[in-house]
Amino acid sequence: MNANSFKVLEFDRIRALLLQQVGSALGRERLEGLHPLVEPQAVRLALARTGEGVALLKAVGRQPYHDLLDPREALAGARVRGSHLEPRALADVASLVEGGVEIARRVARVEATPGLARLASEVRDTSPVAVAIRRALLPTGEVADDASPRLAELRRALLRLKAQLTSVMEGYLRSPESERLLQDRVVTTRNDRYVLLLKAEHKGQLPGIVHGTSGSGASLFVEPLPAVELNNDIVELQDEERREVVRILQQLTAQVAERADEIEAMARVLGELDAVQAMALLAVAMDAHPPEIVEGKAPEIELTDSRHPLLMPELAARLGITRSSEPVPVSLRVGGTSPVLVISGPNTGGKTVALKTTGLLALMAQCGLHVPAAPGSRLPVFRRVYADIGDEQSIAENLSTFSSHLAAIVEMTRDLARPALVLLDEVGAGTDPTEGGALGVAIVEHFRRAGAMVLATTHHGLMKAYAQSTPGVATASFGYDPGNYRPTYRLTLGAPGRSLALEMAERLGLPAEVVADARARRDDKERQAEALLARLERETAALAQDREQTLAAKAEAEGTLARVAALERELQAKKRREVELFAKELKRRGEDAERKAAEAIRAAVETLETAQKAAAAAPRVRREAIAAIRDARDAVLKDPELGLPDEPDAPALAIAVGMRVRVKAMGLTGEVTSVHGPEAEVAVSGKRLRVATHELVSLGNKQPQGAWGGGAPPAQRTPRAAPGVFGASGEGRPPTKTIPPEVNLIGLTVEDARERVDKLLDDAALSDRHEIRLVHGFGEGKLRKAIAQMLEKHPLVSSWRLGGPSEGGGGATVVELKD
Repeated sequence: MNANSFKVLEFDRIRALLLQQVGSALGRERLEGLHPLVEPQAVRLALARTGEGVALLKAVGRQPYHDLLDPREALAGARVRGSHLEPRALADVASLVEGGVEIARRVARVEATPGLARLASEVRDTSPVAVAIRRALLPTGEVADDASPRLAELRRALLRLKAQLTSVMEGYLRSPESERLLQDRVVTTRNDRYVLLLKAEHKGQLPGIVHGTSGSGASLFVEPLPAVELNNDIVELQDEERREVVRILQQLTAQVAERADEIEAMARVLGELDAVQAMALLAVAMDAHPPEIVEGKAPEIELTDSRHPLLMPELAARLGITRSSEPVPVSLRVGGTSPVLVISGPNTGGKTVALKTTGLLALMAQCGLHVPAAPGSRLPVFRRVYADIGDEQSIAENLSTFSSHLAAIVEMTRDLARPALVLLDEVGAGTDPTEGGALGVAIVEHFRRAGAMVLATTHHGLMKAYAQSTPGVATASFGYDPGNYRPTYRLTLGAPGRSLALEMAERLGLPAEVVADARARRDDKERQAEALLARLERETAALAQDREQTLAAKAEAEGTLARVAALERELQAKKRREVELFAKELKRRGEDAERKAAEAIRAAVETLETAQKAAAAAPRVRREAIAAIRDARDAVLKDPELGLPDEPDAPALAIAVGMRVRVKAMGLTGEVTSVHGPEAEVAVSGKRLRVATHELVSLGNKQPQGAWGGGAPPAQRTPRAAPGVFGASGEGRPPTKTIPPEVNLIGLTVEDARERVDKLLDDAALSDRHEIRLVHGFGEGKLRKAIAQMLEKHPLVSSWRLGGPSEGGGGATVVELKD
C-alpha cells in the first residue's frame, strides 16, 4: 500500500480510535501493526472475526483486558536458571494468570463465536502458579510469614529478640541518668543495630560500641554492651530470614519458569482477543457492518449510505474534533463495465468527502474493520490504493500545488499494481483551465487503460464531456437547492453537475455587477455547455419526479393487494377462532377439576410453610416459655398472702449421685445421675439436664452415694489469682454468673462433648449470654468437626467461627447465639 495514501485518507486517526479501546500491551502492539490484507479470503476471515467480536460483546460484555500486564519481561527473567523474580513481578504474573484464565473460560463458552471460542480454548489453565504466588505473598508485596514453616519460625524468633532488646534499651531510657547522658530519649538504628544517642561530651560513660557520630558531631550512636549480643542474634536471624525469603522467591520463580511458555502463549491469545474487542467496539460506535468482498475480472465498489467515520460527532470528539451534525450518507457505484466515475458539482458540495470516504472504507475493510455503510455494500480487495487529495503545496521542495499533485500522480504511474484504486481530487487543477482539463482527461484515461478503478472529481467542462462520451466512464454529481443554490450533499449517479461558480459567488455576496460581467465574458461554447448542463438537470429532475410518481402508484397498488390479503387472512383467522373456542369449551370442563386439585395442593403448601415458620420460631418460643414459667414461679413463691418461708440456701452437704434435688432457676425436681466437678447431671421427667451444682437445692430424701467414689468429698479448690504487677497475690473468688463464658471440651468423647455443648447452649440462651467459647484443641480435628456439624444445625446458634490469635486460634470455636 502507498504510505502517502494512509496519511491522505487519515487512516492513522482510525488507528488512534482503536488504540483508545485496547487494554493490554500485546493488544496495542497488534493494532499498531494493523495493515491491509491483499488476499480476498484473508480479508473475509478478518471481517468475520470482527463480527464475532461484536457478537461476543453482546453475549458477555466488555472484558477487562486493561487489568492484564505484559508478562514478557518477567518470563524472560524467570527463564534464567538460579534467578528469582521480585514479589511485584510475581504478583503481576499471578494477576495475568488469574484474569487471563477467567476471560478465556468466559469466551470459550460462547457458542455464537466459534472462532474466538476456539482461540480462547487454546489457553492452558496455569492457575496453580497464581495460587502458589498468592499463598506466599501478601497484598503489600511482602513474603507472608506462613510462606514456609522456617520463615514463620525465624520471624517469631526475631519478634522475641526485638522485644527483649527493646526492654533492655528502654531500661536505659528510664534510668535517672538518661536525661544527663542521652541527647534524646529515643531508640534508633545504625547499621541495622539498635543504638542510643549519647551526648558527645559524655563519651565513655555509657559502656558500649560507638557506631558513628551525628552530622553535627553533638551525638554518638552507641550500642550498649548488654544489647550487643542481642543485636548480633537479631542481625544473624535477619540474614537467615533474607536467605529464606530468597529461597521462597526462587521456588516461586521456578514454578513460573516451568509454565512460562504456556503463560506467554496465553498472553498472545489475550492480546488478539483484546484487539478484536477494540475493533468490535469501534464497529458498534460507528453502527458499522461487514461489506461483501467481491472478486472477478471486473469487480465493483458499491457503497450504500456510507458515512465518513471522522465526520461522526461522537468519534470526532474522541479525537478532540468538534462537530455539530451527523454526515450526510453517500451512495455510489463504480466498477464492472464502468471502472471510472467522474464526480462533478458545486464547490463545498461533498465531492472530496466522497473520495476520502471510499478510499478510507476500502482500507478499513482490508484491515478487517467493519465499515459505516448499510448492509449489502460491496468492496473488492486492492493491492494498491492511491489518493491525490487536497492542497499538497511544498515550500521546502519549491513545489507549487499543481507540481505537487503532478509529482504524486507520476509516483502512482511508476508503482501501479492491479487491482488498484486511484482517487484523484480536482485532477488537472492549478494551471491553465484548457491545458489542465486536457491533462486531467489524459491522466484518467491512462489509469483506465491500465486496468485501475478510478474516482475523480472535476470542475473542467472538458472532463465532464469526456465522461459523457467515453464508454466505461460513468458520471455523477452532487446536487443543490435551486432556490438558494445551497449544496444538498446528495450524490446522483448518471448525470454531470454544474460548478455554479457564478451562482455561488452571487449567493456569497459578490457585487451583482461583477457577477454580470463574468457571465458576459464567457465564450459561446461555455454558455452552450452551461445551458446544456442546465437542461440536463431539468430533464433529470423531471425524470426523478416521474419515477417518484410511478413508485407512488406502485406502492398504492401494493397497498390494495396487501389489504385484500389481510381481509382474507382475517376470515381464515375468524374460522380458526371459532374452532378454538369450541375446543376450549371442551377443555374447560376438565380444567375445573384440575383447578380444584391445584387449590388443594396450594392450601397444603401454605399449611406446610406455616408449619415451617412455626418450627423456625420454636427455639425462641421455648426460651420465652421457660422464662415465663420461671417468672410465674418466682411471683407465686414471693406472694406474701401465701406465707411461704424463704427458700433455704443449699445445704453444706455436697451434691452426690442418687440425691433428690431441685433446680432453682427452673423450679424442676429430679435425681442426680452423675457429678462432673462444678456441674452435675440431673434426670428430670426422663430428660437429662446438666446444671451447675450451686444451682441445685438438696431435698434430702435419699442418702448420697458419694460423687467421688465414697467417703467425704475432697475440699473444693479455690483458684489463686495470678501474681500482680508488683508481685502481690490474692485469693480467687467463685464465679458470680451461672453460665461460664467458655467450656473446656479437651479429653471428652464426641458424644459427651455434644451433650455438654447442647446443655451449655440451652443455659446460655436462658441466661441471656450472647457469646461462648468452646475449647476443643487441635488434635486430629475430629472433635472440632463434630462441634462444627452440631452448630451448623443448632436452632439457638446465629453464627460461629474459629478463634482469633488471642482466642485460641484453631483450637477454639467462638459461638454467637440468636437474640
